[in-house]
Amino acid sequence: MKVRKNVMKTHLQLALLAVVAIAAMACGGSDTAGSPAAPATLDTAGGTIADPNTGTNGNGPGNDGNGPGPGTCGDGDGTCTGSSGALSDEVLDAMNLSIQDEYHAEFVYARVMADFGNVQPFANIINAEQRHSEVVGKLFTNHDLPVPASEWNLGNVPSFGTLPAACAAAVEAEIANIALYDEFLTMDLPQDVRNVFTNIRAASLEKHLPAFEACCLCNQ
Repeated sequence: MKVRKNVMKTHLQLALLAVVAIAAMACGGSDTAGSPAAPATLDTAGGTIADPNTGTNGNGPGNDGNGPGPGTCGDGDGTCTGSSGALSDEVLDAMNLSIQDEYHAEFVYARVMADFGNVQPFANIINAEQRHSEVVGKLFTNHDLPVPASEWNLGNVPSFGTLPAACAAAVEAEIANIALYDEFLTMDLPQDVRNVFTNIRAASLEKHLPAFEACCLCNQ
């Protein structure tokens, strides 16, 4: 158990470092100062999120499976109100890593918007990242546990000199996020935790990653 915990923490740490290292090289972006290229114009087919009450990524209507609708456990977001039973240390470690990874993505994308304005697809996807951290937080609440505070803020996440560099970093961050949930889903998880992790992984793979890949191509 301790070995897997260390592997997951190392995976997350390496993924965050890779975001900074790869951003300067991928998609022709650089960290040199300059005017950002115009943001890509993307529709829902390209992975942006147009309406918080539409979408099919989950167990009911709602973006990324987190909107209103009949969830597997009745709450529309995959969690189970009143969940009982102690969680293993391994599951708690996964939940903590999950919520910190979602917090990290939220603040990285907020940093991009602070630097370049209300650019797409960051302006849409940041809302999804906020919903993801909220729904993971609900797992803690439903199991009578305190919701961890974010370890991240605008001052301790990377910033990028150009919009193409930011798009490239976002691609790598979403790939790392998918890999993280791939690891989590090999574990023996309670059903509500599995539902949430499955929905978040699907959102990253099917919506966020294509949107940032399109942003990268459009800003070359």
